[in-house]
Amino acid sequence: MINETILTFDCDWAPDFVINDIINLLNEEKIKATFFITNNSQIIKKLRENKLFEIGIHPNFFPKSTQGSNENSILNNLKQIVPEAKSIRTHGLFQSTPLLKKFQEYGIENDLSLFLQNTPNIVPHYSKFFNLFRFPYFWEDDVAITEKINWSFDDPMYHVNGLKIFNFHPIHVFLNSRYMENYENLKKDIGLGQLNEENIKNYVNQSDVGVKSYFKEIISFIKNKETFTIQSLREKISK
Repeated sequence: MINETILTFDCDWAPDFVINDIINLLNEEKIKATFFITNNSQIIKKLRENKLFEIGIHPNFFPKSTQGSNENSILNNLKQIVPEAKSIRTHGLFQSTPLLKKFQEYGIENDLSLFLQNTPNIVPHYSKFFNLFRFPYFWEDDVAITEKINWSFDDPMYHVNGLKIFNFHPIHVFLNSRYMENYENLKKDIGLGQLNEENIKNYVNQSDVGVKSYFKEIISFIKNKETFTIQSLREKISK
């Protein structure tokens, strides 16, 4: 039984200083993680140079995508930014049989577009038809925010047997989001594209309970364990 706890991040057009905050927290404890990028920025060079991290892609295949006009152009554009990418999670978990089949044309080996919320005994699945390893993920911060969970990693539901891939959005970690109000107000008042280290301050949840506090609890739990990127886990189970 695979019992690893894995950290992943859907960058979702977050500013570099927000993603850099995550990098610093992970670097402190030498924890491996996979970042799914949505756009080109200076932070990609920093991620690429750090052996702790894997860079995957996070394509938006919905109408009016800023990443391209169709599936091929979106995948081409993202692979030009990160040609080494082996892992993918689609924005909004958009998927179809032809699309999953197409991923192999772009060198994608691992798909994380299946969300099995708090499900025990999760195992990776290799699909010969898609030529993909599929890694269902276990937890996501924006879902937890919406459900107004008890923000404590001590809850036994987070320690069941099986693969436990946790997915965070850097903006929610930075904001220490507990409810969606701060994030929605930030988008309305400033806009994600206009954020900087000063104007974001008034929207950060200053209590000790939220996504960032929860994230730090997970880091504390795994800091003395072997950690993995998605690709390194795939290599381990493929031996």
